[in-house]
Amino acid sequence: MAQAQSAEYRLRPGDRLAIDFKYEDELDRANLLILPDGRLTLPGGVSPVVAKGQSVDQLERTLSELFAQDYRHPELSVIVESLADLEVYVFGHVRRPGQVKLPAGGMGVLQAVAAAGGFEAVGQPKSTVLMRVTPEGFVLRQIDLTHLERRGYVDVAVLDLQPYDVIYVPRSAVGDVKHFSDTVLSSILNVTRLFWDIHAISNLDKVTNIWR
Repeated sequence: MAQAQSAEYRLRPGDRLAIDFKYEDELDRANLLILPDGRLTLPGGVSPVVAKGQSVDQLERTLSELFAQDYRHPELSVIVESLADLEVYVFGHVRRPGQVKLPAGGMGVLQAVAAAGGFEAVGQPKSTVLMRVTPEGFVLRQIDLTHLERRGYVDVAVLDLQPYDVIYVPRSAVGDVKHFSDTVLSSILNVTRLFWDIHAISNLDKVTNIWR
């Protein structure tokens, strides 16, 4: 019980923050979004930092160290303005494509597909693709969900979803990654209007194969 009471909130993608400087008012910022890859874009020409997984106190220390490289003894506070709506996205050949709320206890890929109405008859569960954005660009993983339906078990390491993950159920096996990136991924970016910045979008071509 004491351990739970002392646990600190860990920042996550979609949280919005404000940074308040005690002396450098020109650096004050509000409505800063933690991007899906976990990064936070900072004022003053400071490089983005990975805020995901840090507590507010940890992020304050991280930012103080960064700004100390250009400013003498910066004093700043990080304020959480709003918390993220936890969602994943399910597209392709499912009955109700779109956003699926990610419960606090987590969700697997098969559960997300079920929440989107399940597979359409033409959908290919064995070729389901999980897409995730990281600081290095996009990561794709092809997952065979047919054996999960038959055997009824879930490999948590493979299927544990993170906020803003995208699940795509194709009509046929995805073999041409470039075609998939140029067509499916680009259209998903337009439809979802996720908070994916230029860095992530420009790294789309770094995906050279689909992990299986």
